[in-house]
Amino acid sequence: MRVIVQILGMALYPLLVHLLITLEVPWLAVTSLVITSVVYLFLVIGFQRETGVHPGWIGLYLLLSVLGAVNLLTDTHYALFVPPVLINSGIAMVFASTLRAGKTPLVTQMMRFEYGGELPPLPLQNYARRLTWIWAVYFAAVALISLTLAFTAPLVVWSFFINFLHFLLVFVILFAQYLYRYIRYRQYGVFMPWHTLRGMGRLPWRMTNTPGEHPSK
Repeated sequence: MRVIVQILGMALYPLLVHLLITLEVPWLAVTSLVITSVVYLFLVIGFQRETGVHPGWIGLYLLLSVLGAVNLLTDTHYALFVPPVLINSGIAMVFASTLRAGKTPLVTQMMRFEYGGELPPLPLQNYARRLTWIWAVYFAAVALISLTLAFTAPLVVWSFFINFLHFLLVFVILFAQYLYRYIRYRQYGVFMPWHTLRGMGRLPWRMTNTPGEHPSK
């Protein structure tokens, strides 16, 4: 149930914030940030007790709750700029960290769920490494653009990019990668995102860091 709440929150929160900013009531957008952060704070605390979630997540949502409360008291909205920069930078670092020597690229790890936990064929490993680079660069660019727009553009322009266009681009890239894979590598099996998700539900996550498991180029 908590996972469903998190997924719904991730999908609906950006749209809600953009709608409120478009309606020129940014204080309501900040209020939604505070409420969402408090809800996630308690969810993460629950997860931390059960699964040992990194305590940094607790600090993040506590920070956002406090910043949002300060914004409400001072009639400002700078707290809205913080989550996109931190979240997209964090995702970029996660992708990039798996490209180091001795690591298995993150996209390769995801493909394992499609192959019953085994490494995909070598051509797909090369493709997965390139995709991991693409996603790392994309999320880093989104964080940088979001930060730049926060200082240089009207609030509604920043919101349109980060709360709408960014997610549209993610879906476009995701669709493109599966379409290219179907055209170029369908001899290794045809897989869609729901196949990956189904595999994730059946198999434990394997963060393989054994040197030599992935191609070096």
